[in-house]
Amino acid sequence: MGMRSGKVLKAAKKTVARAKPKPAPAKKAAPPKVITKTVTKTVEVDRNRALRSFAQRIVDVTVANDDHATLALYSDGIESKEANNPASVGLDAIKEKFVMWRGMTSDATFTPRSVVVDGNTIMIEWEGRVTLAATGRVVDLLEVAVHEIRNGQIIKERFYYDPAVLQG
Repeated sequence: MGMRSGKVLKAAKKTVARAKPKPAPAKKAAPPKVITKTVTKTVEVDRNRALRSFAQRIVDVTVANDDHATLALYSDGIESKEANNPASVGLDAIKEKFVMWRGMTSDATFTPRSVVVDGNTIMIEWEGRVTLAATGRVVDLLEVAVHEIRNGQIIKERFYYDPAVLQG
């Protein structure tokens, strides 16, 4: 009986080792919670759309060298400052600046490099190619123009560039 009982014992151990415990009876599932999802609608408001459109008009009339259309962008009380010069005030002063510019140059083309619009301000970085009337010399004029806008017109502007570039 000794060997036999040992074999039976081993067989019993194997059976016990293979037996898996029965899972506990499943609990009743709680009803699912109702989750209310709020769907939001994002509406993009472009507060600078009109100003960007105005900036495009400045670019268009400048590239076209259209003095008449450019003058239409200014308010009557415009204040314009060129580099180190004192400010010019009023439309008549702007017209005088245009006459002086056309007399100083025989050709000028400008390309906008970057345009920034924010609040009531437009900043345009210009790359210009200018032919000086007195000498025929062609120069590159890099300029930054800052325009302040109110009621759809330029009320103040400043031009930053190296005036030595325009010396004959």
